Amino acid sequence: MSPADGAFFGLAAEAPAALVPDLAIILPGGRTLLAISGLADALPSQGSCGDAPWQAVCWPVQNGRAGLALVRAPLVGTYWLRAPNGEEREIAAPRALDVAPAPLAEFVRRHGLNSREVLDFLAATLADDAPSGDGDFAARFLSLAAEAGGFVEILACPGTKGLFAQGWAMSLGAGRHRLMRLDGTLTQCDADVALFARDDIPPPGMGFCLFSLDWETDLRGLDCLFYEQDGTLKRLEVVRGSVLRLSGEAAIDHVRHMLPRLAGDEGGIGIYRRICRPRYQGMDTLSLTTLPIAAAFDSVFQAPSGGLLATGWLLDPLRQVERVIVKSTAGLYAPLQDCWTPLPRGDLNQGFGGDPRFARLLDPADTLHGFVAFAEGTPRRGDEEFYLELVLADKSCLFHPLQITAVDGREMLPQILSDLPLHDPSLDRIVEEMVAPFLAQLPAPARKTRGTQRPVPLSGTAGDMTAVVPLDRLDHLQPMMALLSGTPEAERLDLAIVMTRAAAAEAARRLRDLFPFYGIRGRLLVVDQADLCARIEAGLALAKGARVLIWQPSALPMAPGWLDLLEAELDGLGKPGLISPTLVYEDGSVFYGGDGVVGDSAPMLGYPRGWLTGGAPRSMAAGAAQLALIDRQAMAQAGGFAGRLYSNGLAHRDLARRLNEQGFGTWSSRSVDFWMLEDVPRAADAMAALLERIDSALIGKTAGLFSTGRFS
Repeated sequence: MSPADGAFFGLAAEAPAALVPDLAIILPGGRTLLAISGLADALPSQGSCGDAPWQAVCWPVQNGRAGLALVRAPLVGTYWLRAPNGEEREIAAPRALDVAPAPLAEFVRRHGLNSREVLDFLAATLADDAPSGDGDFAARFLSLAAEAGGFVEILACPGTKGLFAQGWAMSLGAGRHRLMRLDGTLTQCDADVALFARDDIPPPGMGFCLFSLDWETDLRGLDCLFYEQDGTLKRLEVVRGSVLRLSGEAAIDHVRHMLPRLAGDEGGIGIYRRICRPRYQGMDTLSLTTLPIAAAFDSVFQAPSGGLLATGWLLDPLRQVERVIVKSTAGLYAPLQDCWTPLPRGDLNQGFGGDPRFARLLDPADTLHGFVAFAEGTPRRGDEEFYLELVLADKSCLFHPLQITAVDGREMLPQILSDLPLHDPSLDRIVEEMVAPFLAQLPAPARKTRGTQRPVPLSGTAGDMTAVVPLDRLDHLQPMMALLSGTPEAERLDLAIVMTRAAAAEAARRLRDLFPFYGIRGRLLVVDQADLCARIEAGLALAKGARVLIWQPSALPMAPGWLDLLEAELDGLGKPGLISPTLVYEDGSVFYGGDGVVGDSAPMLGYPRGWLTGGAPRSMAAGAAQLALIDRQAMAQAGGFAGRLYSNGLAHRDLARRLNEQGFGTWSSRSVDFWMLEDVPRAADAMAALLERIDSALIGKTAGLFSTGRFS
C-alpha cells in the first residue's frame, strides 16, 4: 500500500535500489517520457529531476506496479528524483531509448495497462507545453495501441452539421459514447450509438450506426474512429476505397431506411428519427396544410447575444403539435413550448370559426391560444433565414418563414412592451421569467447631456459641496429654502437646481430673486430630459469635491448642523459609500430607517421614531431615495448614478446594489432626522407600473420590497 498522495514511504536505513526505466522516449523540445515496471510502490505524481518538473501515473499489475513519467528534460543518464516530501531516489539510465511511440504501445500491451488512461495521461501532460512537432505523438500512440474493433462501411453528413457512420463492431454497445476521431489530428466528441443485427457477422459482432452532432468533417479525411471497451481502446477502421460516402438527401434517405432496424434507448433512437424529419426548404407549408393547425407570431425580438422574446398564438384543437421551435439556417435552435406562458386569445375562436379545417373543433370555453416566451439563442450571423418549425405527433413537420427584429439598444422598448398583457394575472411571471431576462441582454442606456449646456448662476458665489436637486415645481423648493436660510448648510451647499425647459420657463426669474433673499448659493441647469435619472446625472456633471448630496424637496431638515454630522459619520465608517438620514413622517412614524436589517430598505416603516435605538449608523439595503450623501469616487466606480434599469422608482436600490458589489457601503444615520412630506398620489399608469416590475425582476427582488422609499 502506498501513500494517498503518491509520495514515497519513509526510507529505510539502506537506500532503495535505483529505478531503472524500461524505456525512455525523447520527445521534441528535449522532454523525456519514461516507462517503468517492476515497482514496489507508486511513483510520486509530482516531483522534480534536478530543475525539471516531473509528472507520473501508476497502475497495479501482476508483478507490482508499472507507470509512466514525463520529465521536462532529456534523461539519458543517471538522475535523482525528489518527491514532494523531500525524499530522493536515483533514476538510472534507461534500458532502451527511442523517439517513436511504437515501443510505448508495446509496453502498454505487455503489462496490460489501461490504454485509455495512458492516452489521457499523454493528452494532459503533452498538451501543457507541446512544442512544434510533438502534437501528433498521442495520436500516433492511439493508432498503435488500439485493438481492431470493427470497420466503418458508410459515412454520411445528413444535414448541415453532424457525422453519421455505419459499420460493424465486435464490442461497441448501444448508447452514448465518448469517441475519438483521427483525420490528421486527434479530436474527441460524444456520439449516440444504435445497433442492428447482421447475419454476415459472427457473434458477438453487431452492426452499428452512430451519429455525433459535434462533428463537422470532410468525409474523405477521416482515417479511424476509436472507442473504449473496459479500459481497452478499440479501433474502427475506415477502409479507403471501399467506404460509401453520402450527403444531403441521399444521407437522410439512408438513415430513414435503417431506422426500423435500429435498437437502442429511446433517446438515442429519437436522434435518428430527427435526422429523418423533413427539412426547411424555404416553403411555407404551415399555410398550405389541410390539418386543423394554424400559428403566427405577433413579434419576435432578438437581443445582441441571441436571446429571443416572442409573442404569438397557436391554434391546435386536436393537440397534434408536440414542439414549437424557432430555427435558422445558421443553426439557431430555440424551442418555445416548454418555456412559454399561455394567454387568452378569444378572437381566434371567432376568426377561425368559419374555417372548414376547424369546423366543430373549437371550444368557446378554451381561449388559451396565445403565448409569450423567452428562449436563449445564438448571436445573429446576418445572412441566415429564420423559420418556425412545428413538430407533430406523427413526427412530421410544418414550416413557416419568420421575420425576426434585431434589437441593438433600448430605442425599441415601446414596441417590445406593446404586445404584453398589462392586466393579465400572469403578468408578474411573464415579467420575471421572460421580459426581464430579455431586457437584461440589451446594452445599458447612454445617458449623456449636451456638452454646450451652461448653468444659470443664481448667486454670486458657489458653495464647497454640490446638492443636486431635481425640481418639477417651484413651490416644492420654497420650504427647503426657508429651512436652509441662516444655517451652516446654507454657507456650504451649492444647490444645483435641475429643471426641464418647460418647467424652468416660468421659474427662472423667480429663482433669481429667491436665492439672494434666503441667502442660499446655487445654479439652475435647464435640460430637455424629463426622465428623473437623466436630470440627476446632468446635475452630477456640475458637482465638484469628494462628495455630493442628492436631495429631493420632499425631505426637509429638522434642525441645522445636519450636513457636518452626516459627513462625520461617513468618515467614521472606514470605507466610502452612501449615508442617508432617518426620514420621519409628520406624525412621528418612521418612513426610512431601521436597526441594521439589510434585507429591507425600510425595516421600521410605520414604527414610532422613539423605537429606533441611537448610536452609530446602521447598514441598510439602500439609501433613502429622497436624500443621500455619496462619495463621488465610489459612485463612479459603481458605474454612475443611473444603472441599467428602465424606470426611476428603484434607481436608489440599483445604485446601492452596485455600490455593495464594489465593496462600498450604504448606511442610515441615527443622529440626523429629516421630515418626510407625504407622497402625492400619482395617477395610475399601467406602463410605468410595468417598467417598475421589470426593474424589480432585474435587481432580483420582488415588487413588495420596494413599496416604500422611491424616486418619483
